[in-house]
Amino acid sequence: MAGLLAAGPALAALVAGRLVTDRPGLIEVISDGFNRFIPLDLFELMIATLGPLAKGLLALGIAGGILVAGAIVGDLALRATARRGPALAGALVALAALATVELALLPLFGAGFLGDGLRSDAGAVQAPIVVAVLVYAAMLIGLRETWLVEPVAGALEASAPDLPFVRPTSAFGEVSRRRFVGSSLLVVGGTAFAGSMAALVSQVLQVARRGGGDAVADFPPGGFGPTPALTPVDDFYTVNKNLGPTFVDEASWALSVDGLVERPERLTLDQLRALPYQETYRTLECISTDIVRGDHLIGNQRWRGVRASDLLDRVGVRPEASWILWEADDGFTESLPLAVARHPDTWIAYEMGGAPLSAEHGFPARVLIAGRFGMKQPKWVRRMELADHEEPGYWKERGWDREAYVRTMSRIDWPRLGATVEAGVPFTAYGIAFAGDRGISRVRVSPDGAATWLEAELEDATFPPLAELSWVRWRVGLTIAEPGAAELVVRATDGDGITQTGERTSALPSGSTGWHRIEVVAVGA
Repeated sequence: MAGLLAAGPALAALVAGRLVTDRPGLIEVISDGFNRFIPLDLFELMIATLGPLAKGLLALGIAGGILVAGAIVGDLALRATARRGPALAGALVALAALATVELALLPLFGAGFLGDGLRSDAGAVQAPIVVAVLVYAAMLIGLRETWLVEPVAGALEASAPDLPFVRPTSAFGEVSRRRFVGSSLLVVGGTAFAGSMAALVSQVLQVARRGGGDAVADFPPGGFGPTPALTPVDDFYTVNKNLGPTFVDEASWALSVDGLVERPERLTLDQLRALPYQETYRTLECISTDIVRGDHLIGNQRWRGVRASDLLDRVGVRPEASWILWEADDGFTESLPLAVARHPDTWIAYEMGGAPLSAEHGFPARVLIAGRFGMKQPKWVRRMELADHEEPGYWKERGWDREAYVRTMSRIDWPRLGATVEAGVPFTAYGIAFAGDRGISRVRVSPDGAATWLEAELEDATFPPLAELSWVRWRVGLTIAEPGAAELVVRATDGDGITQTGERTSALPSGSTGWHRIEVVAVGA
């Protein structure tokens, strides 16, 4: 019990460190490493059943594991240091706990000995660890010297009666003080345990809400339905590898362009903004979107940034360079062929919706690549390294697709699942379709479970807020002739003339496929 109570404040120190630094901490490091060990089938099941909650629940599980480890280590430490004075015992416990983390836990989860493999801010990981082990040791020995003094003494005398042991003796006042201090430590340990878990639960719920994507709301008659052509920034989906966003200090940030270049350069945000810029509307989509389910991990917004090719021309790329290795402030890594980086639609973006990027969307700068899922487009980017080789990116190391090309998708946004319509009375169905940089050439909708198909009208994508790299909205008039259940189905054809397949596949590893289907009920007049 003492070890568990001591682990509460230690966990609170780790959680507080994450909140103070706004950078990934030990829990995220363990989560990153743990993801490498999860079988792909289990990973897929977690995504399918838990959605945006999966990552948060994993973090809660890791926090629980830290508490259990603290309980076990505490019991062992109390036994091992029982005949040591409090100062020496505390020092031994702290050193043992720190060595366990630095020499066993961090290497086990891919961060290297002493954290030398950390890709994110090492100080943001290590400082809370040091504080946590000191707090843990002080709390554990404090409980030993107060709350546990009588039980420990009795256990030692019973287990080793022939060894000299002096049972502490105190006046009544001293005993009362010990009990008061011990009771206070119990309250501190319990409060820290409850507070740290509550903070984690709050973060989990925030992530679940942020990951929901654009909200389909009520809409006036006419137009192209309930999904706005331009997704409000606050409704734009967010997916991070960590439990929360990374907050970067603009004053200390710079984008490094180095490696196999003639003139390595570091660009501040002001210098980046001073370069010739590009601006247009783009749609981003998460690779974990379930098309058949009609997920909303997709959004359209106006972006501003500089072409990556302009930055490459500034530094002078050496002939042997063939890849760009991206690094981000949250520890995320990704690789991109140099030819793709030189494409005019590959940008370093710094504005979204006419304002600087928010922390959730990658402030100060993020990568945009046409035709690829969001997992290939790092947020919080801090380095472009020119190299002669590819390195597997963060998600590729965990089983996801190497290229992450956007798959053709379409979605029915109105009517909603289970809606009631009048039999024999025409109504209008609305939705969206997207195929990355290939565009959408047609959308067809079936009112009878894919037995027959009707051509949908597409919104003109040449007028803002739509563009070549954005989704399109569609609408079509439908009639359900007879009362009863009816299945509406949608499928799209991309700009290359290839129609979206109806075969259902999961998002892992290359993005889902299939047709979005909803059931409505036709009722008689």
